[in-house]
Amino acid sequence: MAEPGAEQGILQREIAELESLLREKRAAVGAENAPENEREEFREAFHEKYGESFAPAPPSDTPTPPPPLPQDIAGHHAAVVAAPEDKKKLETLIGIALTKGVRAAAEVARRASPWLMDELHDTLQDQYYDRLIQAKQLKAL
Repeated sequence: MAEPGAEQGILQREIAELESLLREKRAAVGAENAPENEREEFREAFHEKYGESFAPAPPSDTPTPPPPLPQDIAGHHAAVVAAPEDKKKLETLIGIALTKGVRAAAEVARRASPWLMDELHDTLQDQYYDRLIQAKQLKAL
């Protein structure tokens, strides 16, 4: 199990990286060209940062087994694929994202189903956006 401070450390690091990316995007676009919808601006930044983690695997002519996950993720979180309810699977994946990072959760979701990966992507975007609002880094719309 992850240490209590580890969850906060990964979450805070990822949120800080998203904040930095948002600042860079705003500086590059300029105030006069800033999007009116801050949530959409955040979604673009989230997609830029983590989009490749949620991209479907490219089709191949010969099926190859996916690369193994590190043992701590693969062994401990393999139950997410076997969980009986989709909501429980999603909650487990969100826990992985908060403790191991977005990319680790996306990899587990990719192995489960495309639907679950899409749900995880949408849910994490909304949760990270809400956390930035709470931290007063973004204005609520």
